[in-house]
Amino acid sequence: MKNTKLRNLLILLTALFLISTLISCSAQSGGSADRYYPNTSDKSESMGGINSDGTTSSKPESGELYERKIIRTVDMSCETKAFDAATEFILGTLSTYGGYVETSSVSGTGYRENDRNASARYATYTLRVPAENLDAYLAALRADEGIRIIKQSSASNEITGTYYDISTRIATLEIERDSLQQMLAGFTDYSDIKAMLSVQERLYNVIEEIEALKTQLKIYDNQVDLSTINLSINEVFTYTEAATPTFGERIGEAFSDSWTNFADNCQDFAVFFVSALPTLLVLGVIAAVVITIVMASTRKHRKKQSPPNDHP
Repeated sequence: MKNTKLRNLLILLTALFLISTLISCSAQSGGSADRYYPNTSDKSESMGGINSDGTTSSKPESGELYERKIIRTVDMSCETKAFDAATEFILGTLSTYGGYVETSSVSGTGYRENDRNASARYATYTLRVPAENLDAYLAALRADEGIRIIKQSSASNEITGTYYDISTRIATLEIERDSLQQMLAGFTDYSDIKAMLSVQERLYNVIEEIEALKTQLKIYDNQVDLSTINLSINEVFTYTEAATPTFGERIGEAFSDSWTNFADNCQDFAVFFVSALPTLLVLGVIAAVVITIVMASTRKHRKKQSPPNDHP
């Protein structure tokens, strides 16, 4: 009886230990995303990438925070009855929010009375706006009565992992570059010219790769700091009636949203499972050892309690 109580107590303690450990792992995994990519606008706090002086810092050490790198792009289709005033407002407000026109194109002559060759004007712009002013600029466009937005879509492409992987690669290559330069400077015996040329060739390749990666980071920095708006505006006599989505379109959109949510949940579970896998393996080994001990103890206890066989 005493052995049975001890065995049950051991099993209960093991179960509680496994449950508490799994809960702890889940809590840590659930909060890791915010700690890994905090939403902060301060770029001077131990961030990897290109510093203000042009140097390249390495990837933050373990435990330090990463700055999220997100490229935002907006596509807009608009209509207006007052083309000149609308385009003037678009460009004037853009300048107010610190943006600029990257590309532009205007076609058509505009409506004029008694002119058979007159045609509606149509303009397309690629606008660059500081990321922190993007929402305010879009709100200003929506508030203007002379511009009617027919369609608008936006996309956010997070490149945080890629950005800091490149930063780490640059730091590693810079260490190799310094070592190769020291090796090349140490060649005093030109009898081994083949080895010297091999070191020199590798040095040139490393320097070329460093410059290419730094250029890529500068492109990313520009895309992150300045959001892109692809805007088109058409001159019209009457505004286009807003289309009501059909039943099929609503079903399709709902299915697409549900599938996206399902895929996101699967990704979250996969990330949690991989992060908890080492702990689960250790706990599995501990559980197997405990179960083996308990089963051996049970068999031994039953063997002692079983009556001996009487032989005639």
